[in-house]
Amino acid sequence: MREADLMYGKLAVKNGFMSANQLQEVMDVLSQEPDTSFDEVVLKRSYITQEQLKALKLAYERLEKDKEKKEMSVTGYEILAKIGEGGLGIVYRARQLSMNRIVALKILHRKWVDDEELRKRFLFEARLLGKLNHPNLITVYDVGREDWKYYFSMEFVEGRTAEEIVEKEGPMEPSYAIEIAIQVAKVINFLKEHNVVHCDVKPGNIIISKDDIAKLGDFGFARIGLELGKGMDETVLGTPEYISPEQAMGKRDLDFRSDIYSLGVSLFHMVTGKPPYEGPSGVILNKHIRAEIPDPKELNKDITRELALVIKKMMAKSPQERYQSVEELIGDLAVARFTEDPKASDSFVGRTTILSAIKKEKMVSKKFQEELVELRSKSSSYKIYLLATVIVLILSLILNIFLLFILK
Repeated sequence: MREADLMYGKLAVKNGFMSANQLQEVMDVLSQEPDTSFDEVVLKRSYITQEQLKALKLAYERLEKDKEKKEMSVTGYEILAKIGEGGLGIVYRARQLSMNRIVALKILHRKWVDDEELRKRFLFEARLLGKLNHPNLITVYDVGREDWKYYFSMEFVEGRTAEEIVEKEGPMEPSYAIEIAIQVAKVINFLKEHNVVHCDVKPGNIIISKDDIAKLGDFGFARIGLELGKGMDETVLGTPEYISPEQAMGKRDLDFRSDIYSLGVSLFHMVTGKPPYEGPSGVILNKHIRAEIPDPKELNKDITRELALVIKKMMAKSPQERYQSVEELIGDLAVARFTEDPKASDSFVGRTTILSAIKKEKMVSKKFQEELVELRSKSSSYKIYLLATVIVLILSLILNIFLLFILK
């Protein structure tokens, strides 16, 4: 018998929908027939109506929400609604009373409170975000503990995750997805400068605000250099659908190229409507390590050849074959935005030609700048030479006049 069925019965008696004797009969039936539901029994026996049953369920949901709010309450915060749940904790929309502002309040799952490793990861996420400041990162306001609850409050972003957008509206417009990817790439570059690897870049962790600002969140699996991981188990951490091959193999010496891979998989998902590999977790991990990279153009003909090539390079199996700098990746993504011809044939000007032209232009520009500096330098030297010449001529003239005066 489910706990919810018993609660439905108590609420039904309390509200006069059925008698205590009728409830006992229902409970007896449910005990004898565990596969039968409360709804089936009361409706079959005409103890309550469909409308009354609907009212009971609504009342039960409200009670459960109130119960959860009470259990998860934190001094100084008013919990308004549950907005998400991850591997480490539950996220609530809450009001920070001292500042009278809406925040996202993340509380560690109760089942992990006694797990030292996961508790450390939770607190590490809070402290890491508290130290980092970037327009495309979530800002942390407060970190604390109350009773069994470990929590931290952070910036509440009014918007949706990239995953929610794709689930509701289908694949994103390529140009829009590229813009989101560029913003996340900038975060990866920022993290790289601080020796941080996110390790869980995915559409579900990319929150897009109403003004199209992408914020990367959930640093529960992040690592700082090779220090994070000491004393921790060797299990694979990350989300199977978006994990890099080196993560899937359990390697510890990860760098920003692992996040580039995950961003590539995320971009694949955003423009095609689904991740490149599907199936049980073990199968997906193996595909990330060994399977051929799918062509996103086969799932969405509106994707340009240019963008497909960029995604494939981001998803190269070997880190050495991926982008070796985030700046290069951002440059290629920017180029992809200018080549949005969905009917482009194989003879269409490819990535190499375009980038070569751009690099050549940069080289020419650089050479011009160098020549300009040299010219200015020469010009400056020439001016000094002219000035010195004039001074010598003047001194010579004065000397001649002086000599003529003496001779006279």
